[in-house]
Amino acid sequence: MTGSSPLLAACSQIPTLKHPSTIPLQLDGDTVRDAAGNELINKLNHKLVTLNPRESQHGAIVLGASSEYGPASCWDVIVGSLKFKRYLACARNKLWWMTPEWGTSMHTLPAETQFLLLELEDGAAAADSSSNGNGAAEPRYALVLPLIDGDFRGTLRPNRSWSDRQGSLCLRVESGDDSKLGESCDSVLLLACSTDPFHLVDAGVAAGAALSGGAAPRAAKQLPPSLDGFGWCTWDAFYSTVSARGLQEGLNSLAAGGVNPQLLIIDDGWQLTDVDPPYGKAPTAQLAEKVVTDDSPAKEFLEGPKEMVLITQDTFYQENAKRMAEASDFMQQEVRNLFPTVANTGAIAHHHTPPAATWDAPADAAVAAKEAEISSSQDYQRGDRPDWAEQRGTGSSKSAAFVAKAKALREERQKHAQLLKQKVVSSGGSSTSAGVSRDGSEQQSGAQQGPATQKPVLLSTLDLRTLPQEMKKLPKEIQKLPKELQKDFTHLVEDSKVVVEESNQVLRLAAAEAAAEAEARLEQARSDAEVQFKKAIKKASPSPRQQFILIRWAQKVAGALVGVATAAFLMFYQWVVEPAPPHSLRVKAFAALTQGVLRGAMLTFFASASDFTRRLTSVEANAKFSRLDAGPEEDWEAVPADFRRVVLSIKQNYNVRYVYCWHGLPAYWGGVMPDTPTLAGVTGSTLVYPKPTSSIAEVEPSLLWSPAVLAGVGIADNPYGLYSAMHAYLASSAVDGVKVDCQAGVGLVGSVLGGGPAAARQFQAALEDSIALHFPGNHAINCMCHSSENFYRFSRTAVARVSDDYYPRDPASSAPHIGACAFNSVYLGAIIQPDWDMFQSAHPAGVLHGMARAVSGGAVYVSDKPGLHDFSLLRKLVLPDGSVLRALLPGRPTRDCLFSDVMRDKKTLLKVWNVNPVVGVVGVFNLQGSSWDRTKRKFHQHDKRGQQLETVVTPADVEPFRLQPAAAAAASDGADNGSSRWAGAAAAAGVAA
Repeated sequence: MTGSSPLLAACSQIPTLKHPSTIPLQLDGDTVRDAAGNELINKLNHKLVTLNPRESQHGAIVLGASSEYGPASCWDVIVGSLKFKRYLACARNKLWWMTPEWGTSMHTLPAETQFLLLELEDGAAAADSSSNGNGAAEPRYALVLPLIDGDFRGTLRPNRSWSDRQGSLCLRVESGDDSKLGESCDSVLLLACSTDPFHLVDAGVAAGAALSGGAAPRAAKQLPPSLDGFGWCTWDAFYSTVSARGLQEGLNSLAAGGVNPQLLIIDDGWQLTDVDPPYGKAPTAQLAEKVVTDDSPAKEFLEGPKEMVLITQDTFYQENAKRMAEASDFMQQEVRNLFPTVANTGAIAHHHTPPAATWDAPADAAVAAKEAEISSSQDYQRGDRPDWAEQRGTGSSKSAAFVAKAKALREERQKHAQLLKQKVVSSGGSSTSAGVSRDGSEQQSGAQQGPATQKPVLLSTLDLRTLPQEMKKLPKEIQKLPKELQKDFTHLVEDSKVVVEESNQVLRLAAAEAAAEAEARLEQARSDAEVQFKKAIKKASPSPRQQFILIRWAQKVAGALVGVATAAFLMFYQWVVEPAPPHSLRVKAFAALTQGVLRGAMLTFFASASDFTRRLTSVEANAKFSRLDAGPEEDWEAVPADFRRVVLSIKQNYNVRYVYCWHGLPAYWGGVMPDTPTLAGVTGSTLVYPKPTSSIAEVEPSLLWSPAVLAGVGIADNPYGLYSAMHAYLASSAVDGVKVDCQAGVGLVGSVLGGGPAAARQFQAALEDSIALHFPGNHAINCMCHSSENFYRFSRTAVARVSDDYYPRDPASSAPHIGACAFNSVYLGAIIQPDWDMFQSAHPAGVLHGMARAVSGGAVYVSDKPGLHDFSLLRKLVLPDGSVLRALLPGRPTRDCLFSDVMRDKKTLLKVWNVNPVVGVVGVFNLQGSSWDRTKRKFHQHDKRGQQLETVVTPADVEPFRLQPAAAAAASDGADNGSSRWAGAAAAAGVAA
């Protein structure tokens, strides 16, 4: 905005502790006190807590802390005893988020407290201090801020000792990695004091951020111009089923009511991701693949049904989700918040399955398509097996080949036997006709040859099988012959031995021939039996159409059974495991089971009910953005995306000025898929299995069996290379900025990367550098980033979410959401412009949330489903050109309710103050009745009746008017010098009159 009003000038000042409202602190022995002698801390632990004089500037004190037992990755230090009346604390309630807490004793301080603001006890006023106009000293406030020192992070935690009334201040110092050890830190706790709580926090947190990670103050950062335009986010409208067609449906629906967003946020669902095998398939498909293997005896009969199981997986998923949705009414809301698909009965596509058999596709069309495929196959037309076994050899072809081989062998053996027989016959004929003897002498035939004439008869009538026995008789017979014939018969005997040997060979060949023939006949019989068996099976089996229908119904039954079983397990979990104390036996036992016998079932559940185990496989968009009419039914990897065309069309047709896209700090929930070819040259990744620190596990025990712990996270080897490639692709697709989610997970994976502070230093720096390079105008929203490891590294980015998600299905979350935004803005507003998240205008709490966004100072954007809008509310928030009248500062509670529990004390209304270039703004909200319950670890509605409350609103509730009474008149006089848009809107509303 342009203009030079006093309010604008006041809002642009960079806070510093060198300020008139600052009350200097000093260390006097074992006491920290102010100049008037009022004590802040006494009984300081000099043994383990030391002053850092170099960093203690402008009246603030910076302390260091040492480990009592030598090198350690985590240690606790009792700092001393605090003197105060009430406190406001901002402490993590989940890995990702913080909520406010109030109290009067350190015994009730939550674990993982990152910010502590104290209302001090009444005391003496310093000589130069100001009064409140009645002669009394101004109220005093103190800031107790744990810091990050190198690789070690400080937090505050409850003091479990009840020996003193309020409990001593307990500081925890930890690296987050069991292998990262240390003994001492020089700068791990900042103390400051002031009469102005808001300036104290702005200046003190800015100083602490400079020491902890280099985050610049909010006033020194460039705010993205998208903050001044009304926005629409796709998350609660579509969740991860967002598509190009869905974008147009949502924008058309808003345009029909005369509301034209300037900002479009394409949330989770546009990226190419996948799960680890085998969790990408339904349990039924996994079972089918285990049963039908390459060596399965019935493979050819089961190959077709297996294929049908694979293409009908979506039926399983849809029926599973349907049953879980029906059971969700009996589940605690936190379970439904964690897995939106549990309570969302919309279509849930299985990302890589062809859509022919999805739940939404008509069954007859899917069956008809399969029947056409089967009937067109050659095997089907021949009456043989269906086409999925076409490439496999049949049993009959195998038998025919075997018979042909046996026949060829038999013919070869017969030919060889015939040759032997001819040789034997020719050998016997030489004794009846003229021939040549063995010694070469010529033999003459005679009229009387005696016994020699019987030789041919002997050989021709002799059975070859008895020939060896007959040969043994020959020597005696030869002795009876005349001497002149003995010589010839001796030669004949020797020749006969040769014949016997050859005859034996003939017998062996004959036996082999007979065996081969028998084998061939047996094989032929087997083949015939197999053919008849297959014909019988085929005749008795259902037709392909019937098989398809049966399998699809089996998928429905299996999905329903798994859905019911999962719902029963979740209900058991919510009643038995979830309420268990952090270190209880139930928590330890369940954690052990999930690391053992339940691990596979848990991973299967996470893969089917959430996106938390999916990993990035490409920096490009998926096929749901391949064309303008592409929808959620698309196979994500079927065709390349045309993301640029989709984005440019949206900008041109709907006058959208800014388009943001979502991604995670690790790229996606499960990180980067290792060994992904599409990311070659961008970055490699290493799969790590993190371990929650004892501090965060105390806050959120379910992290012990979270998807990141069980499935691991793929950590990019080159974070900057990954961000740069992703952001370059988005920038080339006409995308203007990014929403970077799941940032606090870096502290979790830091458990195996040298600690959370060390990991955050690397990843946040890479992210900030890439955003600065690819998105001019500082277009970025930081999200799920409520660990000091994250936000103290926001060196340039200027916007961050300040509360847990907006949960439209959880009535108990609406009021705590607004309360968390307001009180977390006290802390985080020092270094970022708070984003109070999207909301839905037609929701029962839509007006409440709309009012809150109007005074938040952050972006105003909704996540309405197409066709579900409250245009009367939206027209109060959005100008005709799609812009909004955004307040300038972070919306924060007024002083009189800063230390009051506006959700549980049954008497205090929340007042949120802000300013714009024209006037001050105060919003009043009744948030009593529901809150975040740290014991039950869920949003809890403790008073459903509600009650009417009253409060007083005065100009002094607006801090610039309180501190500078003339500012109100100056603001009015300077209105014409402010933003012309604001001045015109104010005049139209009658504000300037």
